[in-house]
Amino acid sequence: MATAGILLSAHTPYRQWTIYRKRYLLILTSKTDAPTFRLGGRVAAVLAAHLPTSRARVVRAPHTARIASLISTKQMDVAILSRVDAEKLLAGQAPFAGYGTVALRSIVALGDYLLICRADFPDRHAFLVASTLVARRSELPLAVSVGDSGKVPVHPGARAYANGRPLPKKAKSDNGK
Repeated sequence: MATAGILLSAHTPYRQWTIYRKRYLLILTSKTDAPTFRLGGRVAAVLAAHLPTSRARVVRAPHTARIASLISTKQMDVAILSRVDAEKLLAGQAPFAGYGTVALRSIVALGDYLLICRADFPDRHAFLVASTLVARRSELPLAVSVGDSGKVPVHPGARAYANGRPLPKKAKSDNGK
């Protein structure tokens, strides 16, 4: 009966979705930018195999504006965007002007794409993701680098990895990714 009530009221079981997002590193891609889904699938596979605590999964938004919405409202943490789209979202430029400026950071560059995250993504997580992807770059279809992100600032955790600093300590707010 409760399930029918949720379905009929057109609401999602938000608490369950929140728990799911905390349990899995969801890599958001766009249906309208087909290469991001394939690339996101490879990134998720590499992370799931070599950083199993990430429980990485690829997910697809219907379009890049939905990615902007999910990232800007803190519903999602990580996405793959073209460099151009990432820079426009960071600056709050069209077609993302309605979301204002969004505090993005780059974890790694993947050819002409960036694996981006919100600025509040834990340093430790960004370090682990960057180190895993760089170490396993031969398993990815595009060149992987840290710091080659154009106008999008590099996440402090990814920068720490690139500069040879130690893994940041786990913060109390880290949710296990």
